[in-house]
Amino acid sequence: MQNVQQTFLSQYANAPRMQALVAGWNQMLDPAPLIDQWYNKVWNLQTAQGYGLDVWGRIVGVSRVISLSAQSYLGFYEASDLTEQGFGQTPWYRGVEATNNYRLADDGYRQLIYARALANISGGSVLETNQILTTLFAGQGDAYVRDNGDMSMTYVFRFVPTDVQVSIIQTSGVLPRPAGVSVSYSIQSE
Repeated sequence: MQNVQQTFLSQYANAPRMQALVAGWNQMLDPAPLIDQWYNKVWNLQTAQGYGLDVWGRIVGVSRVISLSAQSYLGFYEASDLTEQGFGQTPWYRGVEATNNYRLADDGYRQLIYARALANISGGSVLETNQILTTLFAGQGDAYVRDNGDMSMTYVFRFVPTDVQVSIIQTSGVLPRPAGVSVSYSIQSE
């Protein structure tokens, strides 16, 4: 209770034992700290942890477990994704992609939840997709989508995304993709 003194009848207003007893109950039963803790750990997406993020994931429809690409490849067909490397750095792409499941930590899962939530409210236009990318990768470098004018678009990143971010971008399916449009990816690190 905010002001426990207002709850006393006038006949108990000067009874110190009764006041001490009610003050102790008030301190023990005060829900304010629990409500603040619940808000910070569950309801506020910016500060949510563990179970709170799992709740948010169920709300927006994404799982904490995603598939990470286990290896980068040298090849030609897959050159539109983010796993290509130069000669002498990686093996040739053989058409079989080695993947493994990875349980995201809270920070990566929060970014995936934001990506899905933003995509859920997006209309899929280039402008809206660019706003999503700017929000998701703020402070890391430029990220934008380019309309190639031939029913294809390219997600361009002017920084090197982490493995978790590459999986969010490529395999999670949360970034907007208009119907009938092919998508490619490009990293242009300086």
